[in-house]
Amino acid sequence: MKYDQKQHPLLLGILYATAIYGSIVLAILCIIGVAAAMVLIIPMCILFVFVLISQMRNISSAKKEEDVDYCLKTYFVYKYITMPIELTFAGIIGTIIFAIFGIIIHWPEDRLVATLLVFIITLIISSIITFIVTIVPYSLIVFAVIGLPCFISIEYVLGITQKKYGISSAERTIHFLLQMIPVLDIIDGLYISIKYWNRGRGLAIVTAIFTFSITALVLSFYLVNRF
Repeated sequence: MKYDQKQHPLLLGILYATAIYGSIVLAILCIIGVAAAMVLIIPMCILFVFVLISQMRNISSAKKEEDVDYCLKTYFVYKYITMPIELTFAGIIGTIIFAIFGIIIHWPEDRLVATLLVFIITLIISSIITFIVTIVPYSLIVFAVIGLPCFISIEYVLGITQKKYGISSAERTIHFLLQMIPVLDIIDGLYISIKYWNRGRGLAIVTAIFTFSITALVLSFYLVNRF
């Protein structure tokens, strides 16, 4: 199977992003009562499946040819596309956890207020448990399917890296597990790409600048609201 290494990951990635974020927008429109959005979700799902199958075939072909360059390009294209979803999910969970810790640290001495807070915290914890039991499994399945090109491509890269550079099975497993943790996944991907294949230095610089900029912006907002 012949393909243009420079065009296919990006082209399919754009279509993939259109299908994912288009479906999210349409789902929100359905929730708020826009009936026409339900009809448009079907083409988006078809586009998603088509792109997913096409990309899996390309990655599989790249593996047979030990084309690490194509796998790395695919990994980074899809990782940056899906990162907003990962960070949003992680941010929601982190906000809930910090909110609970904040309430506990600033626990009031007034019994009535404390009793009310106990009720609120109990309600929040019950909601979280319900969320974990009912929604999280489905969310994990959705995230696994959305991130499939990333997982498959990085697994192939690790396989070829182990074969050529002799990394241990334990190191390979650790790298793969790190791919399941938001933020750490892209750091680990850049580490693999730069250390073993001398690629991704430009992406590492851009990612670092972007991360520091967002961190500084969030910190600025926090300090302004705090003081």
